[in-house]
Amino acid sequence: QKRAVADLQHSWMAVVSDDHAHESLCVEHMMPTKFASTLARPGPRLISLEEVKQHNGQDGQQFWAVVDCFVVDASEFVDRHPGGLRKLLSVNSAGAGATGQPFGFSFSRGHNAHFPDTGKRFHAGVKRYLASESDEPVLPPIEVVFPPYGKLVILGRLDG
Repeated sequence: QKRAVADLQHSWMAVVSDDHAHESLCVEHMMPTKFASTLARPGPRLISLEEVKQHNGQDGQQFWAVVDCFVVDASEFVDRHPGGLRKLLSVNSAGAGATGQPFGFSFSRGHNAHFPDTGKRFHAGVKRYLASESDEPVLPPIEVVFPPYGKLVILGRLDG
């Protein structure tokens, strides 16, 4: 069963079907507030848009993507993504995102919402990432495995 969902404020329309992840799996709301990140507990590394753009997968470089405001190293997926290289490398473009803006990709909302297992795996990975411990001021990267395609490594969150 499918239904169209429109967001007139952002000028995008999503097709939501029962076989896609539910919006409740969106991890964007899991980010700590600025107040919480000033406490003694380490927080996510803040990564600039410029740094993400530098890791564009070209010339043997790592490929970083933004998923629900979290920056991930998706290098291992470049050769294994079921949608192919072109689809994976377009994930940071405005047309691929849930918001219609660059770097607005989501596993759980928008026209590119992925299947429930993908959204659940990423949600669980972000939960583990935010709950991890560190003696450093930032949380260590954490892997989220998506068999048989490889893993994403959560590096931090997009600054801004």
